[in-house]
Amino acid sequence: MADTIGKTLPWMHSEAGKRKAETAETTSGGTENAPLVVVAKNVNPGEAAVIKARLESENLLAVVQQEAMGSVLGLTVGPLGSAKVLVPEPMAEKALAILAETFDNDEIWDEETY
Repeated sequence: MADTIGKTLPWMHSEAGKRKAETAETTSGGTENAPLVVVAKNVNPGEAAVIKARLESENLLAVVQQEAMGSVLGLTVGPLGSAKVLVPEPMAEKALAILAETFDNDEIWDEETY
């Protein structure tokens, strides 16, 4: 079995592969948690996905939150169908600026959202 894997994945046993593995660098990633804040509210799940994708295109972390029962039932309107888009608090101002310049709907996000 090991011989088959070695033939299928030859870089695992090559000298270059071993050197690369020995010199690989990693980062700790940090342990500090930033609270999430709402930057878009009362949007349908499709709009929330577009907003999330727009923020992620600018390398901002974004999370869509929707009531679980609404997503199970496939609701897109009403309290169970509405969604929120959240970002880490330190990124909120940048996220709001990106959304304000990209979309033309002040009811979804504003300075009072978070």
